[in-house]
Amino acid sequence: MLFPADVLDTEICKLRGLLQMLHEDQPDVMEDIFEFHVTSLITHAAQEHHARIRAAARAMLADVLSRPVRPNPNAPDIRLMPEVLLPSAA
Repeated sequence: MLFPADVLDTEICKLRGLLQMLHEDQPDVMEDIFEFHVTSLITHAAQEHHARIRAAARAMLADVLSRPVRPNPNAPDIRLMPEVLLPSAA
């Protein structure tokens, strides 16, 4: 199923929100998840929209990466097995 142009624009805007959220909460996986969503969006768009999607994605990534991460001390620790990541006290 191919997205019509108006739906495509809405989905591109959603990518910005996803990227900002990942930048703040999970920067270690941000680029991989974002790339997955961009690729998914491209596969659901007509060929003539691919260049525009890629250009918008590159611009979003550069913009978000240039912004500082806002610390949130109240955020939950969602790392898997964080005790494994601690240096051993040997």
